[in-house]
Amino acid sequence: MKTFAINILGCKVNDYEATYVRENMLKYFEEVSNKEIADIYIIFTCCVTNVAEAKTRKCIHQARRKNPNAYIVTVGCLSQIKATDETFNEVDLIIGSSKKDQIVDLILTNTKGNEVEEVIPDNFEELYIKSYPGKSRAFLKIQDGCNQFCSYCIIPYTRGRMRSSRHENIINNAIELSKERKEIVLTGIHTGRYFDGEYNLYKLLVDLCKIEDLKTIRLSSIEITELSDEIIDLIKTSNKIAHHLHIPVQACSNEVLKLMNRPYTIEEFINRVNYIRNEIPDISISTDLICGFPQETDEIFLNSLDNLKKINFSFIHCFPYARKKGTVADKLSGHIDEKIKKQRVQTILDISSKSRKEYSKKFINSKVEVLIEQIDDSFSYGYTKNYIYTKIEGVYPIGHIKSCEIIEVDDEVLARVIK
Repeated sequence: MKTFAINILGCKVNDYEATYVRENMLKYFEEVSNKEIADIYIIFTCCVTNVAEAKTRKCIHQARRKNPNAYIVTVGCLSQIKATDETFNEVDLIIGSSKKDQIVDLILTNTKGNEVEEVIPDNFEELYIKSYPGKSRAFLKIQDGCNQFCSYCIIPYTRGRMRSSRHENIINNAIELSKERKEIVLTGIHTGRYFDGEYNLYKLLVDLCKIEDLKTIRLSSIEITELSDEIIDLIKTSNKIAHHLHIPVQACSNEVLKLMNRPYTIEEFINRVNYIRNEIPDISISTDLICGFPQETDEIFLNSLDNLKKINFSFIHCFPYARKKGTVADKLSGHIDEKIKKQRVQTILDISSKSRKEYSKKFINSKVEVLIEQIDDSFSYGYTKNYIYTKIEGVYPIGHIKSCEIIEVDDEVLARVIK
C-alpha cells in the first residue's frame, strides 16, 4: 500500500481541513510521519507571516529530498497567491482555497498541475469529518473567508469573501465528534461573522449547548465588535461555553488602529472588555498584537503600553509586523527597523508572561476542570476551561476531564485532582 504524510502549517482552519483530507486518504493509503519517506506528501500552507512562508518552502524542499519520486501536493493560502512562484516548481499538484473536497480524487487519478481558481467561489465547502484522532479536543470549521480587509492582512485575497456552513451540518458534525471528544473548538477565518440566513453565531451556540455528550464549547477567536450582549449573557449562564475569549486587538493606539483599518477605537475596545469582565468576572481574555507597524513611533508605542496595562489581558500572542505585497500597509511610509520590532515584541512578551501568572494566581485554592492533553511518568497536563495550562499530580487518561484544585502558581500552575 502506498504511503502519505501530511504537514500542517498555520491556523486551526488548516488543521480542520487537513483532518478531513487525512480521514479520506486513509481509505486508500497508509499514513506515515512527515519526517519519514512517503509516496505522497500533502503540505497545508500558510502565508500570514514571512516565517510561515519560509516554513512552507522548507517543507516542499525537504519532501523532494526525502523522495525525489514523491507526489507532492500543496494546499491553502500560500498556494493560492504564489502558485506560479518558482518554489512550487517542485510541486506536482497545487490546490488553493477551493477544491479541498476534491483533493483525494485528484491524487487517486494522479492529476498534476495548478488547480488554483483565480476567483474563489462564494460557496462554503462542507468538509464533514467523523473523528479527530491525535488531539484531546476537536476543531470544527464553521466559516471561511473575510470581508474586513485590514490593511496588513493578505487573508481576504487568499481565502476569499465570507461564507458559512449550514447550521444543520455543523450541529450534526458536532454530535458525531462529541462521541469521542468532549471539547469542540469552533473555528473559522472570521468566526464571529458566522451566518446562515437569519441564523447567527448566538443561535448556533444555543443549539450546540443542547448536545448532551458535548461538555465544552470553545471559540477559537472572535472580534470585539462581534461579541453581542446576548452572546456574553449565554457564556455567563451556560456551563458548557468556555470562560475564555481570544479577542485580537492588533494595536493599542488609535493612530495605528486607523492605519490598520480596524473597526473600533482603543477606548471602545477597553469599554467593551470592561463590560465583559463585569458580567463574567473569572473570564480569561487573551489577544493578538502586532508590533512595529508602519508609523508606530516610540511615543505611540509607549502610549500603547499604557493602554495594554489598562486592558490587562491574561496573555498576549505578539508578532512583529511583516510586509505583504498586495496589502495596503505594504505601501505605507514609515516602516520600522527590524531590530526595533524585535525589541518591542520582547517587551510585550515580558508583559504577557507576568499577566499570565497574575491571572492564574486568582485561582489558587479554586476548583477547576482540566482537559487532560499530555502525560509523563508522574504528571498530567492540560488546559482549564478558562485556558490556564495546568500540571496535575498523577497520571490520568488523555481526553478525560478532571476536577482539580489549583494549589500553586509559579513558573508552572500546579494542581491536584479532587477525589
